[in-house]
Amino acid sequence: MALDLKQTIVTVKGLIIFGWIIAAIRLVLDLSAPDMSMYFGVYYAMPLAYLYYGLTGKMDDLPWSRLAIAMVVVGFFVWFIPNTITYTAAQFMGWDFGRFSAEIQDSTIGKILSGLSISGVTFVAGAGWSVVFGSLLIYLPRRFRKQNPHAA
Repeated sequence: MALDLKQTIVTVKGLIIFGWIIAAIRLVLDLSAPDMSMYFGVYYAMPLAYLYYGLTGKMDDLPWSRLAIAMVVVGFFVWFIPNTITYTAAQFMGWDFGRFSAEIQDSTIGKILSGLSISGVTFVAGAGWSVVFGSLLIYLPRRFRKQNPHAA
């Protein structure tokens, strides 16, 4: 079965939108209450969305390998894209507080590369986080439902 990236994105669209909402709220908190923003973010909220998907069976048709790929896609859209925008903007705006404590680069390319490098690391972490929690909270509930089809 070939990987259909477009269908995978459609499958995880709700997770992506939820993640973007959380990322936007986190950015507002970073700017308005930086001390509180560390207690809110996609690392905390996305497992709740994965649990919802697992309990409702929204991804029951995916084998584990496709689920893992879908979680990497979520990692790209929820961690890499928002963090590229946020950390690159932070470089250009000169933000040096909270999670934006990376050294401000002098050149335009340096600012862009700094934003990309930080978001690349968060993508790897977020994709790994998503594969682990997607497996635990989406895949395992499905397995339990299949083993005991009469359970409510």
